[in-house]
Amino acid sequence: MWPWYGYRRPWGWPGYWGATPYGSPWPPVPKEQEIAMLEEQARVLERELESIRKRLEELKKQEVKNA
Repeated sequence: MWPWYGYRRPWGWPGYWGATPYGSPWPPVPKEQEIAMLEEQARVLERELESIRKRLEELKKQEVKNA
C-alpha cells in the first residue's frame, strides 16, 4: 500500500519516530505522579483481589452445604 504507513514507524505515522527527544510522543512521568498512579493501581487491584476471595469463600460454603 503506502511504504511509509507502519513501516519502521512505531505508531504507523510518517515522521513519528524521533519527533521528541524521548523517542515517544510523551515526556517521562514525574516521580511523584508515577508513585500516585502506582498506589492507585495497587488499591484497585487489592479491591479486586478481595472481591475474588469473597466469591471463593461463597463458593466453598455452597460446596460444603451441597456435600
